[in-house]
Amino acid sequence: MTAELTYRKFTEKDLVKISEFRKSNFRYNSSLRSYEPEYYSWKCCQNPVLPGEMWLAEDGDKIVGIRNLTPKRMKVLEKVVNAAEVGDNFVHPDYQRRGIATKLIVAIRESMLGKGISLIYGVPGRITSIAEYMKKMNYAPVPIKLRTLVKPLDMKQLLKVKGHFPSPLAAFVSPVIKIISDIITRIGAMGSTLSDISISMASSFPDDIGVLWEEVSKHYDIMLVRTKDYLKWRYIKNPDTYSIMLAVNKAGTTVGYIVTKVGFYNGVPVGFIVDFLTLEDNKRIFRQLLLSAIKEFHQQKVSAILTWVVRGGFYARILSSFGFLPYGKSMVSCYQNELGSQVTDNYYKWHFTMGDTDNI
Repeated sequence: MTAELTYRKFTEKDLVKISEFRKSNFRYNSSLRSYEPEYYSWKCCQNPVLPGEMWLAEDGDKIVGIRNLTPKRMKVLEKVVNAAEVGDNFVHPDYQRRGIATKLIVAIRESMLGKGISLIYGVPGRITSIAEYMKKMNYAPVPIKLRTLVKPLDMKQLLKVKGHFPSPLAAFVSPVIKIISDIITRIGAMGSTLSDISISMASSFPDDIGVLWEEVSKHYDIMLVRTKDYLKWRYIKNPDTYSIMLAVNKAGTTVGYIVTKVGFYNGVPVGFIVDFLTLEDNKRIFRQLLLSAIKEFHQQKVSAILTWVVRGGFYARILSSFGFLPYGKSMVSCYQNELGSQVTDNYYKWHFTMGDTDNI
């Protein structure tokens, strides 16, 4: 361990070392998100908004810390600004409590702000003293209630793994949960069928997807810009695998989409509703997309479905009617520059999904 560490921006030559650093020193679940060099190439080098940045702390030629910011475009009130999401933030266990994380945060933040980034946001992980950490880094929480929701399906294996249920008890409880969940799904789906709307799996996003975003964004103060280029990069060019369902009316106009993914928890398949967007003047569009996603997850034999949603909104009410239950809370925070302070000081209406982060 040398006395002086060096700090610098990554280059593409560092991708393999970054991947190995992440995989070798920290617990991770590769079924939820990739940590391979191809993933970091996609994330940092292929971004259609601006190139992403990752800063490294090194002891000689050994990486001992990383910090990442991923540029994205975000609508904030009536303007579209360049924003950036806080991503990978890791310091080698043997090098912690030496101020490395702080130096990386300051370096990458100043670099990105100098490139025209107006808003820096993130979803903090499980940090022991989150309030103290955010105060030190000059971040503040956004006043929205971001919730994790879960819908149980076939819970037998998950109960045994997570709840430590004896096999006979899990075998008894799981069918009961499944019956209740199926009944609630049928109740939630009542009246959701639309004869003029077709739902289908897709391998790409249509040209008019940006028009859908523009229409939906009128209902929100803050949300990520979902253009075709962005969605293609986020879900199609991504080395990980996502499923896309589109809702299209008889005129051939795209009126909604939902993006899903399957991961594994201790070998048990779990479904994720990663992203969704629909016209809000017809609730049945989202209901029909949601029903189609649930049916697909049934075929994939997942134990449960998880998603994120802003509490109290259009989507939250529909998810609740389909039997999605509160499971946990998450927090969105912003760096307190001028725009970040405005965002955290006001009760703006947000649309925010799992896909707006690099969590999955």
